[in-house]
Amino acid sequence: MCLGGVAALTCAATTAHASDVEVTSDTTSQFYDVRSPTGETVLARRRLTTTLGVGAYDLIDRPTDAPLGPELSFRARVRYDADYGANPGETDPTNNARFVPGYQNELVDLMYGYVEGRRFLKGWLGFKIGRQYVTDSLGWWSFDGGEVKITTPYYFAAEAYGGLEVRGGMPLSTPQFERDGIWRGNRSGFDSSLYPSFQPSDIAPAMGFAVESTGVTWLHARLTYRRVLDTGQSNVSDFSSGLTTPGIYSGARVSQERIGYSVDADWSTFGSARAGLAYDLYDQKMSSIYATIDAFATKKLTLSVDYDFFQPTYDADSIWNFFASEPMNDIGLRATFNATDRLAVSAHAHVRIYDVATSAINNDGFVNVGPATPNYYPTNGHPFDDGAGFSARYRFGGTLIGARADGNFGDAGDRVGGDVFAEKTFETHYFATGRLSLWQWDDKLRPDRDATSFGYVAGVGYIFAPRARASFNFDDNMNRLVGQQFRVMLMLSIAVTK
Repeated sequence: MCLGGVAALTCAATTAHASDVEVTSDTTSQFYDVRSPTGETVLARRRLTTTLGVGAYDLIDRPTDAPLGPELSFRARVRYDADYGANPGETDPTNNARFVPGYQNELVDLMYGYVEGRRFLKGWLGFKIGRQYVTDSLGWWSFDGGEVKITTPYYFAAEAYGGLEVRGGMPLSTPQFERDGIWRGNRSGFDSSLYPSFQPSDIAPAMGFAVESTGVTWLHARLTYRRVLDTGQSNVSDFSSGLTTPGIYSGARVSQERIGYSVDADWSTFGSARAGLAYDLYDQKMSSIYATIDAFATKKLTLSVDYDFFQPTYDADSIWNFFASEPMNDIGLRATFNATDRLAVSAHAHVRIYDVATSAINNDGFVNVGPATPNYYPTNGHPFDDGAGFSARYRFGGTLIGARADGNFGDAGDRVGGDVFAEKTFETHYFATGRLSLWQWDDKLRPDRDATSFGYVAGVGYIFAPRARASFNFDDNMNRLVGQQFRVMLMLSIAVTK
């Protein structure tokens, strides 16, 4: 059973003499139990998540004859995430049956908080100071520090940044944007011999730079580099032998070192194209490549081709660097047809091509390694998974109806299903929603896990204003593996501006 409530409050003051100030807040409450197939309650969760954001703009006066003069602003957002239903043993290091290293039943996280300056020194200089995000071909990343950007009149800009990577186990931080492959956090409060695979968190000095194009409206390119160091201690072994003390190494060492490039082009008449790549300098392998082409075949029809290459890479301290990894190649085709202002349909098809590392085994159970066995990792024939889907929506008056169907098929299993939905607005302020869904999956590796799932959602609500509404939803899903699960959700969204 799950009972949830959502509330959002947004306040903005857009008329101020010296500066504009905006305050936003979002609150979500969730109540649910996670049960095993036998019906036992494994986890009981009563979560409250709330965020508070503030933005202050035009902190310095600009000359009336220079609207594009220097600009100074401040932005920050804090998140409070608490679980009042968690078992106390999950945070108790002495409770071996329930303790989860690194788990916090109450967390305060500074998502971002920085001062930003733009167009200083006659438009050449920009900067940010504080906790901030970097988003480019290397992915989302967060750090505490400073960034300086020089924008030239010669169609390029250069930026450099440095500071400390935001990591879990540190004050006001989460591990959300750390590199994968390592379990790291605050180890204070329990014996150092316990859970050696849970690595202690410490400061992570970081630096990076980027060069990107500017001034060309239809083309943007960016070359970026990032390097992060691990510090503090790390256990050599993830397991304790019980006879000897696990080996520990310490000192500054590479956590990640990567370089990436991306280019976006947009021709409003013909279409658009995007491409990018990321190379792991530590692991010496390409970690990702992507390319997308959108062609405007007609004013109503858009045809698209997508390609994604992905090979996992990890933090340099991770044990997963010891194991072989194989890449995945995804190829997709998409079509979107806006028949009228009321009717739109879309379809897609995709295929995933991948390798699986295999090995020859001797009769004694050991891997056959040596000069006489060049096919230590023989090919598995490049198996692939494929799938396709279709969706449509139709709007008339205050009514929206739609349908979706999707299927994914592969050697290890299949999943196919779809849903239909509708939303109706009455008398401008009242609305009702509904959804029916039917999905079936076939797990060829575990035939006893095959199931068909049916679900429905029914909801009603009231619209106070264009950006303010309240609603009540009832959600019910059922299949033979987990029985019947339902959720009641209350939602309130409010936006106030003056």
